[in-house]
Amino acid sequence: MPVRDSSLVNYVFYQVGWFACVLGASWHRPWAGFAVGLLLLVAHFVLSSRPERDLKLVVVAVVAGLIVELMLIATGTYRFTSGTVVAALPPAWLLLMWAQFATTFPFSLKPIVMKPVAAALFGAIGGPLAFVAGQGLGAVTLLPPVSLSLLRLAVSWGIAMTVLSAVAREELRREGSLASPDIGMSRP
Repeated sequence: MPVRDSSLVNYVFYQVGWFACVLGASWHRPWAGFAVGLLLLVAHFVLSSRPERDLKLVVVAVVAGLIVELMLIATGTYRFTSGTVVAALPPAWLLLMWAQFATTFPFSLKPIVMKPVAAALFGAIGGPLAFVAGQGLGAVTLLPPVSLSLLRLAVSWGIAMTVLSAVAREELRREGSLASPDIGMSRP
């Protein structure tokens, strides 16, 4: 199987998109990071063998992300260094990251999203770690008390990943690709 047909391409797209969005925000050029992330998202859809499924996952993830981010912003969990148009709303680059994240569910994160407990733990640990990394790179500031901010992130991301993994499992079950360890990204 060629490299472009593997979960490796999916993982690289997501990681490059994550860094583009975070560094764009930290360098006060959030639209540059957004543009790179959007280009990678479009590339994912061009290569995807099941773009309709991927679009469903992206829409669900962006809606879930919007709800999660609105709650976290409202509870004083963090603030962004750039890219916000309205302080109470998450920046576009952050919602794009939710879209990019959804593209990993049937590919590079498939082994995790197929297991509800693993997905919840992944969210509860990975969500806060991503925001700590984002703070370290200068894109976001966790607000004090930081321990409470991290707890809110852990709970909200644990719940979000539980819900998103259930949606991803149902989509994969519906298309009959649960048995496949790796779903190719190119069209047949």
